[in-house]
Amino acid sequence: MKERGSFTVEAALIMPVILSVLVMFIYIAMFCHDRCVIEYACHTASAKAAYDPDPESTGVRVSEQNLRGFLILDWDTDVNCYTDLEAVTTRIEATCPVINRTYIHSASAYRHFFPKY
Repeated sequence: MKERGSFTVEAALIMPVILSVLVMFIYIAMFCHDRCVIEYACHTASAKAAYDPDPESTGVRVSEQNLRGFLILDWDTDVNCYTDLEAVTTRIEATCPVINRTYIHSASAYRHFFPKY
């Protein structure tokens, strides 16, 4: 006796698992992409603000420009820039509302060639 339709039943059981794993991999890839964009924006803002006369506003402006069109997910971001005589530090705090996880990244750029009067 030949069992007919067994392949259809097996495919109906396996396809939701395969699709959910595929969607999970795509979501993880989008999350990793956004983390890389946040890190890039933080490092770039610190580097550009280190040699600017007004480093705090430059750091915030450059960070927001780099974050504006490149994030895939809808992150709630907060950008801060701190300066002292030696370094400029940019800190980005981003919260992903889908998984309610906060990612904090900070980067410093030292002002090696900045004239100190």
